[in-house]
Order: sequence, then C-alpha cells, then structure tokens
Amino acid sequence: MVNKRYQVTIPDIEHWRAMVKCQAACPVNTDARGYVTAMARGDLALGYEIAHDPNPMSTICGRICGAPCEVACRRGDIHDTQKSIAIRPIKRVLTERHGPESEDIVPDRDQQSGLISPDLQVIPKDENFFSAGAGLQSTELDVPGTGAKMSYSSARWSRRELKRLSNQPGHKKGKIAIIGAGPASLSVAYDLAILEHEVTIYEAGPKTGGMMRYGVPVYRFDQQAMDLEIQSILDMGVNIYFDTPIGKDITLPDLRNDYDAVFLGIGLMKGRDLNIEGHDLDGVIKAVDLLLNYNLGYKVSLGKKVIVIGGGDVAMDAARTALRLGQVSDEQANALSDSDARAEEESETVSTALDVARTALRMGVADVQMIALEDWDELPASDFEIEEALEEGIKLFPRVGPNKVVGRDGKVTGLEVIQVTSVFDEEGRFSPKFTPKTERIIDCDTVILAIGQQADLNVLGGADDVIISPRGLVDVNPETGGTSAPDVFAGGDVAYGPRLIIDAVKHGHLAALGMDEYIQEQQLTVDINTEWTELPNHVMFENWTEQQRIKPPVLPIDRRTGISVVDLGYTVEEAKEQAQRCLECSVNTVFNGKLCILCNGCVDVCPWDCLKIVSLAEIEGSDTLDQVVNVHTGVSLEAIQKGQKVGMAAMLKGDAACTRCALCADRCPTDAITMEAFRFEETLTYEK
Repeated sequence: MVNKRYQVTIPDIEHWRAMVKCQAACPVNTDARGYVTAMARGDLALGYEIAHDPNPMSTICGRICGAPCEVACRRGDIHDTQKSIAIRPIKRVLTERHGPESEDIVPDRDQQSGLISPDLQVIPKDENFFSAGAGLQSTELDVPGTGAKMSYSSARWSRRELKRLSNQPGHKKGKIAIIGAGPASLSVAYDLAILEHEVTIYEAGPKTGGMMRYGVPVYRFDQQAMDLEIQSILDMGVNIYFDTPIGKDITLPDLRNDYDAVFLGIGLMKGRDLNIEGHDLDGVIKAVDLLLNYNLGYKVSLGKKVIVIGGGDVAMDAARTALRLGQVSDEQANALSDSDARAEEESETVSTALDVARTALRMGVADVQMIALEDWDELPASDFEIEEALEEGIKLFPRVGPNKVVGRDGKVTGLEVIQVTSVFDEEGRFSPKFTPKTERIIDCDTVILAIGQQADLNVLGGADDVIISPRGLVDVNPETGGTSAPDVFAGGDVAYGPRLIIDAVKHGHLAALGMDEYIQEQQLTVDINTEWTELPNHVMFENWTEQQRIKPPVLPIDRRTGISVVDLGYTVEEAKEQAQRCLECSVNTVFNGKLCILCNGCVDVCPWDCLKIVSLAEIEGSDTLDQVVNVHTGVSLEAIQKGQKVGMAAMLKGDAACTRCALCADRCPTDAITMEAFRFEETLTYEK
C-alpha cells in the first residue's frame, strides 16, 4: 500500500508557456528568452527585433522598466545566490545598438574599455523573419557550433499579426482621438497606425511622454533616447496637437462627435493628501509635484532638512530627490525648463514609482530622512532601490508613522511621529496600529507626501455615460479597454491604478484591438499555433551554472549630482556574458516511453535530481492523468493504486529544477530522450 503519492501534471500548451516564466510574467508577453539567447549568441539585430516586436516602448523599458520578467526568472529560483538574468540591462544594449536611438546615441563604452570580442559572431537575419501568413512565421536560424535553432514566440499584438489583420479584405479604417501622450496612449497610436486607422493625439503639455518625462527624474535615463523612440511612433503617420488640454476649448463630447472612437490616457496627475493636523502648512508638498517641478526645471526650495512620508518606491525616490535640490546649475535648469508649460497641465501618469527619492538627493538637501509604517522586511519598495537610497545617504526609519505636522507662523518646522506596533492584521490586511506614548518630533523644513496618486477627471466634462469606479478610476472592460460608453476607451493608470510602464503598454494593446473590433463591428478571437523543434546537438554555454550576475556599472556616489545618468549600462561583451547565464526554459526534455528500457541512466546522471522512475501506483493527478494511464495500460489508475499489476512505470520530471543541460539525453542509450524547443504564436481572427 502506497501511503504518499506524487502529484503529477500532464503538460499542455499552457504548461509549456508557463515554463518560460520571463515571458509569462511580461504583461505584453515579450519573449525575453528569445532576445536574451540571441544576445548570448551574438545576434544583436535579431535580439532587438524580438524585444521590440510586442513593445513599442522597448528603448524606455530597457532603462526604467520594473522588470517583472526578472522577478519571475527561474535562474534566481534555482541558484538563488546568483540571482536572475539581467534581462532589462540586456535589452538596453540591444536598443542602444539597433533601436531608434542607435544612430544618434552611439555607445562608446565598448570601444573605450576594449571589451568587444574580436570573434563575436553575428548571425544573418533571414529577410522573411517577419513575413505574414499562416502558421508560425518566426524563421528558425542556425546557431553556429550548437546545432540549435533560433526562433521566438509572439503575442497577438505582434507587428506582423497587426499588419496581417489590417490587410484582411473589408477591413474598415476609422478615425481615433487619443487624449494624452503617455505610454498607454503611444502604444494605442502605434497599434492603430499599423492597423491603418487615422490617429490624432491631443496632449495637454508641450512634449510627449507624459509622466515618463515629468515623473521620472532625468538622471534615470537619457531623455533623448525616449524622444527618438516616441518620434518613431509619430513618424508612422500619427498626428499630434501639443498644449491642447481637453475640457476647455475642446471637450470630450466634441471629440466623440468628430471621431469614431476616443482613448483616455490621462493618468494619475494628482498626489493624495494626508489628513493629519498641519497637512496644509507651507512646506508640505506631494512627491508627484516635486518631480513635476524638478523635471520641468522650476526652482524648488526644500531647505536643509527633509522628511519623506511613505515606505513605497515613490517615497524612496522623494527622499533621494530632496538631497539633490540645489545642485542643478541655472544652465541645466534652463535646459530642462519648458517656459510656457504649467505643471498642472501635464496630463499623464507616473507609470513607475521608483524615482522621487533619488531625485531629492540631487537637489542638494543636506539631511533627508524617510519614515515608513512597514518594517524592513515589509517595505514595498524594490530591494535595489532601498540599497541605492541608503548608499546615497538617505536615513530610513521603518515602523514609524506620521502623527502631525508641526509649524510656526504657517511654515513647517517639524514632524511629530509615532512608533508603529503592527501594519497588517491577522488576515494580512493593511491595518496599522500605533504604540501609545511613543510620540517624538523630528525637526525639518519640508515634508514630502508619497502616499499615492489620483486622477483629475475634469477631462470627462459632461460625459455622464462614462462610469467612474469607487476608486476614482475610469471603469473599463479589462479585455478590451472599453468603458461604459461604447465609443470611449481608456487605459494606463487612470483605468487600472498605478502600474508599471509595461502594464500601460499592454493596456494600449488591448484598447487598440478593442477599438478595432468596435470599428469593424466584429469580435476578434485568439488562436494559438505551436511548434516543436528537435535540437539534436543542444548544449549550454561553458560554465553557465557558475556565472554570477554582475550589476551594470554605475556612476560613483560622489558623481551622482545634477542630471547625469547614473546607470551606465553593459558593454556588448558584458551583456553577452550575462545572457549566457540563461537557462533557455523553452527547451524541454521529451520522453518516448516506447524506447525507454528503464536503465535509470538518466536518473543517475541528472545533477539536479529532476528525474525519477516510479510505479504507476505511486502517482495521482487530474482526470487527464487517469485517461493517459488508461490509454497506455487498459487499466484505470484507481485499479492500479489498489494493487492491480501492470508492466509499466512512469518517468517523472521536476521541470522547475531542470537546467536544460541535456546530460539525460546524452546518456540515454536508446534515444528515448530528446531535447526539443517549444514555440507558440497567437493569431487573431474576426468572428464570422
């Protein structure tokens, strides 16, 4: 009698897709595995094509994306001391050399360091790589010396799929108005331009980018690179009007009369207030306002001592921003200034909230302190952001909450704080409790509130048929971006709350397809085509399990002033070496039970204990498993578990621990084990 059985899953398409955790975690399904392995093998052009295919913001994301792909990466799970693949920095190397910025921003670190490998092979890209047609069109490319093939898996909003859709007979062309020029709006414009609709953007401010421009400090990434990427979208035939806020001279009803559909990408422009005594004193400012004013080049005086309230990424950035105040020269401020712009007219979202504190550091404040309700292990800020804040001199006090702002003559002089007993209740809900009689006052000149953002919905002006959710956001269908008004769509933070830039790109994709459905008066269905390719000579790179993740080089602490970009990025050779750490999770071991002789050689040779041969009586799982066992044995799994004998065993594999080393396939004397690459492609079809 077996007391404990192995829980077994019969893999299906969703299983194989989920195994490529980096791609599954990316909101737009970027095949990070594809561009990382292209980088590893020296084909930067192909890597860029893969990285950019589902993401028109790939240049920007290569610098400031929150990188959910890296959080999901299996390399970090298997070798937790070595950390995940440096996916975002690798993407940056690809975009710098093949993106819109490649002709104007020429990286020179490779030449200066002498680290370009003289034998770095570049694999020619097949001209039909993005050809349209039925089935999987991602051309497989031979990888010299490995016998492997290169291809990629693509989502429904890939460029070639959108182009194929636009070429369908009878595809109607519409007129679309987009309000705002942030990441969601620009993604909508990009997709709709490929679908050959007429697109016009109405931007309240003088420049594109929305809060990517005004809410992300200039030291985080090169704004010229962002400008070039955005311009490449506008060059697709997208019209844009600057300094044109909707709700004044032009209203939303006006746009609805003149266009077939309207997209709202107005973001969360307003910071939230903190309802405590003294919150209205001079010297209490919101983190979003600080970033807006600093990035617009306006002079902001914070005094000598600043306290930031909040434990999230916005709070971390606010503290570091305050330290930097005063270190920007008049010339730099003038270069950043848009004289005819007003901060309140900037109508886009802060899609990433990792920037306020580090900007504070550049504003010359001598003493920046930060209080957070959470303890060290509860802080919602990213680990690397906390680390950099502490390195730069931010004083962080966890488990401390604000009690009241103290002032004299209407001006802030300090913040009374109180110790936090607990932040979450027994059910894990946010419910802070404070310790009585632990109040103390911290002297300060400025208090920065980094406690959240909210939307300015004046743009809706009279559109009563657009429903607003209890959270103060535009209520949308998450599958299409459609609002309660059939011709109005929305995306980005105004519809979903504060998210990453890559989330906004996804919202743009969904809304663009939703608007296309609305114009065509037909629904789209998504089909998934799959492909398996045997890799008879699959090998991993030498010492791939031993290579450590190396952080991209950054400016020294004493040079992190003004608007100098801190992250210097990898050289090509450094990126190539980091990419060679990838486990290539789309490659799988495939077993042919008819050839297996149960020699146990594969089990013995596996260095990660991934494989095990067990009797059928030792396994259990879903109805699918029962059906598989019945087909192969003619006996139900239940009968086998009760003692009926069958001449068959089961090979179990722990996919999560497998490093794709291929030792099992090499060891197998009967070729019962093959290494095979899995690829998929999502395609769109109008329902008849």
